[in-house]
Amino acid sequence: MNEFAVSWCRSEGLEVTRSRAYRKNDQAHVEQKNGAIVRRLVGYGRFVGAEATDALGQLYAVVRLYGNLFQPSFKLQEKTRIGARVIKRYHPPVPPGTRVLAHPDVAEADKERLQALMETADPVLLFAGIRAAQEELGRPVDRRGLKAKLEERIVIDLQCFAANLKTAWKSGETRPTHRRP
Repeated sequence: MNEFAVSWCRSEGLEVTRSRAYRKNDQAHVEQKNGAIVRRLVGYGRFVGAEATDALGQLYAVVRLYGNLFQPSFKLQEKTRIGARVIKRYHPPVPPGTRVLAHPDVAEADKERLQALMETADPVLLFAGIRAAQEELGRPVDRRGLKAKLEERIVIDLQCFAANLKTAWKSGETRPTHRRP
């Protein structure tokens, strides 16, 4: 937690602790989504400085749109317990943005703004933005220990990116943040 969150908790009378008492492996449960989301995007490297903060902000801004508008996810419909066996049934996978548009309690003005955002967003451009932000984030990792100067930001060439998509699966998934010099 950062200092802002700690000061807010203390002003609200909440006790700030590292984990629950007598549960030494509690952090594993609190941060279990890091492996599924954060670590797949940025790797396990340590990022320090304003340049890394800007790159992470750029990456998370694009991933937020891509994940909420275009990535389908499962939602639990029902859970039935028969003895020790648990049977789970899910709704068909739908992107969260589509699920919000179908919800009756969401205001019409919010639905119109979301619909406009969904119509203007391009999944290929967002995916290219994710890769460019990962490249930007991986550049300091590659330069670590070297006296290299800062380079210009990456400009996304959509034609080249789209042309490489049809053969990219052959080489497997390589993320720029996972490279080492």
